[in-house]
Parts: sequence; C-alpha cells; structure tokens
Amino acid sequence: MVQTFSIHSEEIATFLGTAFLNTERITILSPWVSDITVRFPVCDRLSTRELLLSESIRRFDVDVTVIVSPDASDHNWEKRYSLLPKIEDAVDIHSVENLHAKAIITDALLYLGSANITYNGLNKNIELCQLMENIQADTAGFLADRLDIHI
Repeated sequence: MVQTFSIHSEEIATFLGTAFLNTERITILSPWVSDITVRFPVCDRLSTRELLLSESIRRFDVDVTVIVSPDASDHNWEKRYSLLPKIEDAVDIHSVENLHAKAIITDALLYLGSANITYNGLNKNIELCQLMENIQADTAGFLADRLDIHI
C-alpha cells in the first residue's frame, strides 16, 4: 500500500536535506529551478542546518539529475539566483519539452506537487505537496513509468 503525506511547500527544503543525507540518487524535476536553501535535520555531519542547493550538491556524494523546461532557460541559467550554471559540471541536466510536472525523486521516496523548486515555489506561493513511497524503487523507473521520460 502506498503511503501519502501532505506537507507544506517550505518542508520540501527539509525533504531535500534529508535526502542528501540518506540516499544515493536524487532527481529534481521542475520547469524552473533556483539555488534554494536546503534545510538539514540535526546531525553530526554538518555544523550548519542550511546550505544552498548548489553547495549541497557539491558537498555530498549523491548522484543528482536535474530535469527542466527549455522554455525557462532565462530563469534557470541567466539570473543571479540561477542554479544550473553553478552545478552544470557536477550533475546531469536534461531539458524536456512541455515539462510542467514537479517532483523530487529518490529511490525510496518522492515529492509530487505543484511547487517549482524555486524560492517562490517553496516559500511564497500556496502549493499542494505530497510525499509518498516510490513504488518503482528507482528514480529512472519512476520517470519512465509515470512520465515517459527516459534519461
């Protein structure tokens, strides 16, 4: 049985922090992405509980894939808060035409919702967000089975 939990969009940052500490793979699927603040649970591995997403990607040994919309290239690549120029040498980046879905996928859990992985999506907008078990138990499997995205 699939367990689903509703969360406030600002808790996505905490889900990401927990994922960086506990998983081998993270796929971020969002038309627009920014260098958001990731929040970490209390742990011995960090002296701070907050890092930028770009810092988190470089600090932890996690295989990260980012899937964005080509229509959002100005936001994703050219603004001061853009994430992709800061991480392009450290992650796999893919553009998918007509992308509107938003998800953060690990092999065990996933976030699905309406929030883009941006400051406004996580902190200002009213969004619907759910955490659930990844029944495919694989990030690539979820992308292929649920969204017909093959990377």
